[in-house]
Amino acid sequence: MKQGLENYHDSRPIRSFGRIKSRRLSDHKKSLLKNFLPLYEIKDGELKADKTRQKIILEIGFGFGDFLFEKAKNHPEKIFIGSEPHLNGVVSILMKLENQALANLKITKQDARLFLNSLPAEFFDEVFILFPDPWPKSRHIKRRLINLRFLDEILSPKMKSGAKLTIATDHDGYKTWILSQILLSKKFSWIANSKKDWQNFPDDWVVTKYQKKAETEGRTSIIFKLKNE
Repeated sequence: MKQGLENYHDSRPIRSFGRIKSRRLSDHKKSLLKNFLPLYEIKDGELKADKTRQKIILEIGFGFGDFLFEKAKNHPEKIFIGSEPHLNGVVSILMKLENQALANLKITKQDARLFLNSLPAEFFDEVFILFPDPWPKSRHIKRRLINLRFLDEILSPKMKSGAKLTIATDHDGYKTWILSQILLSKKFSWIANSKKDWQNFPDDWVVTKYQKKAETEGRTSIIFKLKNE
């Protein structure tokens, strides 16, 4: 299981995501990035040790922002932070925020690993990683975000004791890989007693566009529920 575990403490870690921009941006979308993003983008040094009673939730790779936006809208008592380097995804959630402003939502375009390294310890109450790029080809496995070192050395220290980590994927190969890394982890315990625990999504789950696409194409999505020790 050594494959894909290196370079996570480098100043420029191997990219776990694809292109920064995949579609040409309209003038309106460019305007959102220039004038609207600063209202929500996290500034250097803005996040310090939490001294409030508000729970802080992180979604790594929020895609088009469906899950993050709905969760933040439905839970104004919590603070939601989304990490997404893909500009088209950032613009997508900015369009939602343009129609309905949310004071409890923040965004960063930074690589999630570098972002996490900049934060104080025991910061998050809950973390979501939903449908990350599976990088299915053998030569690309090193690009997978989820691996033992990421879980135990980068993510776990930034989560509070007992904090929940939720991972979802529809890719069969990645399901096996994620499970192998979870079972090797010394920091996270897998909360599962039966098949239902990874087959059934919570009642308040927000189905993302990626999940809908997987269902349409006949792929089954599963969910890993973990607890930080």
